[in-house]
Amino acid sequence: MTGLAMRLRRPAVIFLVAFGLRLGVSGILLSGTIHPWGVNEAAAIAQQLIRGNGFASPFHEASGPTAWLAPVYPCLVAGLFLVFGVKTMAAAWAAVFLNVLFGSLTALCVLRLGSQQFGESTGLLAAWAWAVSPPAVVMPWYLWETCLSALILTLGLLMFLRLDGSSRLYDWVACGCVWGGAALLNPAILAPLPALLIFKAWKAGRWRSAAVLLLACTTCVVPWTLRNSLVFHRAVPIRTNFWPEVYFGNISFDLHPTGDSMVYQKEGEIGFSADLKKRVVQAAYRAPKLFLHRIIQRLFSFWIVPAQFRPLPVILALGSLAGIVCAGAAGRDWFSFASVLAFYPVTYYLSYVFARSRHPIEPVMYILSALTVTATLRLRRRSLNPGALSPSRR
Repeated sequence: MTGLAMRLRRPAVIFLVAFGLRLGVSGILLSGTIHPWGVNEAAAIAQQLIRGNGFASPFHEASGPTAWLAPVYPCLVAGLFLVFGVKTMAAAWAAVFLNVLFGSLTALCVLRLGSQQFGESTGLLAAWAWAVSPPAVVMPWYLWETCLSALILTLGLLMFLRLDGSSRLYDWVACGCVWGGAALLNPAILAPLPALLIFKAWKAGRWRSAAVLLLACTTCVVPWTLRNSLVFHRAVPIRTNFWPEVYFGNISFDLHPTGDSMVYQKEGEIGFSADLKKRVVQAAYRAPKLFLHRIIQRLFSFWIVPAQFRPLPVILALGSLAGIVCAGAAGRDWFSFASVLAFYPVTYYLSYVFARSRHPIEPVMYILSALTVTATLRLRRRSLNPGALSPSRR
């Protein structure tokens, strides 16, 4: 093996390439942006936190507590504002730098997860693909929780798939805390967890340990849920915006609080959510076929975003599907990876789809696509050399 090949296998090299590309591209994009924060709910909440008003007021001319967003990212932005100033260019550079760091660390998690589950070749290919992929390289420029969500979902899945019948109870608790943190960052990440837990408990015979993991996850979320119950006087597990998002995606953005409608500002967050829930139910009752048609449209569009980089997203989606088949054919854990792809997007099927919507599960997609490539190459080598050693002996 040449010196170059050896260097390309080093995690540090993968990290540095991923970091350099992301920092360079994001720096170019950010330097050409006059108002980097724009209309940003996380930044608005962070500003209120800095002013001592609590977790509140995500939109213009609105006052009062909010749970429109989960708490982790606005609190992180508030920390940046505290150091670099509220909505300053310096704070934007700091936020982009963190996104670059999160995206680069994700490459290392992809390497470890792919190697752990499907072999070193798959892990290396997936990590390098993630490191240099144009959509992934551009994403840190977007001042949102997207890059951190991708990192914590990949880390959570890595920790979860390591659990087995011999794992210590501490490992189950630690994994549960990571998933609890994910819930407070982006609740959609939790969607695959029930299926993952049931499958793991059945496979490992550790039903009590699975219950402990679930308890640890719930314990992380409970303080935020109690806070919401106290300020809203009703049960709000994490966020209040589910029905408004369904309204925006299926009916119209005309009432969005960032616009001029002022309905949110007049009704308050809970009243606004209840109002839009009523409108959604009425609209769905009047035109159920239209609602179903839009859901099916989003089901397809979720897998082909972002449009600017086609056909790469389509190839990645098809490669992921083929990777699940390859994992099953090789007797590997295909169910856990399929669960992530099956359950995570459900929220977006019901509301609307942006490129950042799919980004948190794309590390899993790169691993599965890399598995498709390595499995295909392995089959080709076998066909050319029938006497070659089996993968288990290499």
